[in-house]
Amino acid sequence: MQSKLAAVASIFLACDLSTTTALKSSKEQEKYGFYFPVHNQVPSALNVLRSARKYYPTSPIYVLQDGGNVDFAGICKEPEYNCIFERATGENSRWNPHSWFARFRAATEVLNTEYVIYLEPDVIIRKHHAIEPKHDAGGVFDDFNPVMHTESIAYVEKMGRERNPSFNVTWTHFGLCGGSYYRSEAVLDAFSPQYAKRIDWKNMQKFEGDKTMSSDFAMLIALYARGWSVYPWEETSQHWKDARKPGEPERKSERDDAAFEHNHK
Repeated sequence: MQSKLAAVASIFLACDLSTTTALKSSKEQEKYGFYFPVHNQVPSALNVLRSARKYYPTSPIYVLQDGGNVDFAGICKEPEYNCIFERATGENSRWNPHSWFARFRAATEVLNTEYVIYLEPDVIIRKHHAIEPKHDAGGVFDDFNPVMHTESIAYVEKMGRERNPSFNVTWTHFGLCGGSYYRSEAVLDAFSPQYAKRIDWKNMQKFEGDKTMSSDFAMLIALYARGWSVYPWEETSQHWKDARKPGEPERKSERDDAAFEHNHK
């Protein structure tokens, strides 16, 4: 039988997916679940899984193997990790919005939590977060990234007000990398084929360039196009390899007290 994930993904690109194993940590609904796509990054992926289990012992973790020659199925069966596992045909969907949305949305349905925290192999988890989400999605305070063009802002605000008449763009960067959170209701709505296909990605690319197709930015656009709010989360930090130089302004993206830190490559 074709897996639930494959059925959803085929709506966009007929992704070839097959369920290997699915382990639920609890029959009761958890508030937070984790979506963790992996490829061949064994040591870093295991570190992330161990940390997630340490600080979120009962939260479901959905591991999606996006190709690669390492089989994480056996790892997910181990009580130490206790993951939901899914295998997908490798296609680097980080640069294909429709495929990315299908996979993220299907994982969200399986997790069945109020929020989904997105993990990447280059994330470290320091603790269980203390500051609860205040918006529908949020990640790094990435003021170091380019801002959205005014044309793009006007476009998504017009679309977003169809669902939310009072909607305004709340963050003009993106920052939806590893360690970011998402309200499941927003994911299931904004990432659905019905609405994702309405977005004029080709025209968006004229203003925003290549980043339009990156998962970080594409998710922001899809959420805004449905009137969901996005703003940086105090519990997500960006790791900087170089220390600040004398006189350099404080980096708002750099938070030593954040639960999740991105960019430990």
